[in-house]
Amino acid sequence: MKKYLTEFIGTFFLVLIIGLSQNPLAIGFGLTVLVYMGAHISGAHYNPAVSFAMLLRKEINSSDFFKYLLSQILGAFAAAFLVANMSSNMVVQPDLQEPVAMILVAELIFTYLLVFVILNVATHPNLDGNSFYGFAIGLTVMAGAFCVGPLSGGVFNPAVSIGPSLVDIITENGVSQYFVWYYLTAPMAGSVMAVIHFNYLLKKWKIYLQLLQ
Repeated sequence: MKKYLTEFIGTFFLVLIIGLSQNPLAIGFGLTVLVYMGAHISGAHYNPAVSFAMLLRKEINSSDFFKYLLSQILGAFAAAFLVANMSSNMVVQPDLQEPVAMILVAELIFTYLLVFVILNVATHPNLDGNSFYGFAIGLTVMAGAFCVGPLSGGVFNPAVSIGPSLVDIITENGVSQYFVWYYLTAPMAGSVMAVIHFNYLLKKWKIYLQLLQ
């Protein structure tokens, strides 16, 4: 239960920071703090794309995955609902002047980068016990938000889209739900790409290690 509560709280504050600030610096450093807060309890995923990668890597089982997913969506929904009452609705959408293909590519490659960084700094045997993992993860999101935020929205996280979309559907006072498919398909595909790449590197690393023995 502690793991799922941590995922709820972490995703809640991540989405709250995104909704209230819309600032890549605040988002990146906020995520850094949240990762250090919850990594030792739940792994600090706060993102269905990350949890999916961990499922594929067998770091978590299918039961945990669905419970993580539910916790993340509920946390995102609660934060988006609070943002809607504190300021204005949290609109999650890309630049509508940009081609859909470019929006999807932007979300895919930076989610790939995020998940690939997480797999390396949080699960690679060579970096076991490092103390910089939180900064690596937070700065990756910050860089992505600066680079493609104006184009795609810089989401890289299906929960960040699903939470506000649910609020918009309930209140009938927003448009986020029309773009949620962008932030489901591209990030999940990026996650799969990152796992494939990481598995390849880890296999090669093990081969080199065996040759040295």
